[in-house]
Amino acid sequence: MRILLPLLLTSALLYSACNAGGDIPAPEVASSTPDPVEHTQADLDHRAGDTLLTVLGAVQGKTVADMFAGDGYYTWQLLAAGARVLAIDDDPAHIAALEARKKKEGIGDDRLLIRATTPGVPGLLPDEVDLALITREYSTLGDRPAWFAQLMQGVKAPHTFYLVNYLPQPSPDGPPLSQRMGYNLVLDEISGFGYDDVGVLYKTLQYRYILFGSDPPLTPESE
Repeated sequence: MRILLPLLLTSALLYSACNAGGDIPAPEVASSTPDPVEHTQADLDHRAGDTLLTVLGAVQGKTVADMFAGDGYYTWQLLAAGARVLAIDDDPAHIAALEARKKKEGIGDDRLLIRATTPGVPGLLPDEVDLALITREYSTLGDRPAWFAQLMQGVKAPHTFYLVNYLPQPSPDGPPLSQRMGYNLVLDEISGFGYDDVGVLYKTLQYRYILFGSDPPLTPESE
């Protein structure tokens, strides 16, 4: 196992996942690109969608699972960047709001699928997506080994994921401190789930870190 601990965004040479569209069919006619969902400047500064998309790399034409999509902030950022998105959530209210926004914007299933799941179940079909974005606190995933095993089945090899969690320190908002885990603890545990290479960025997003992994190596430095 090779572990990367880059301090700066530019130190992470990002991996390009396969371009296949998974089970979401490619559009026959180009769909209009939706604008990202509107938020206040404070919210934009906090969630830093543009910065996170830079970390994810080029997503145009790829199928991305927005795990725990919530209000759809990252879903709409990903759509605007050209990704096909599978938005998954276990809260019926979030699912209803996402469906309403999808209908209002006239976005078809060729660009966006919305799926309800149950707590503790990722909700992906085998080899359905090119990469997964996880924005729920790692400690709340339930049976974490089982959850990640199911996730790996749903993400095409090399099973690339990005986990965005809060640092275990006070912040103006975010989950309770009791739910936050330090990235070293999370990294050690996830490394035992079959990922050969796991890295972390902890100075890229305010109050949060990005833990990413795939199998095989992400960068030449990990050779």
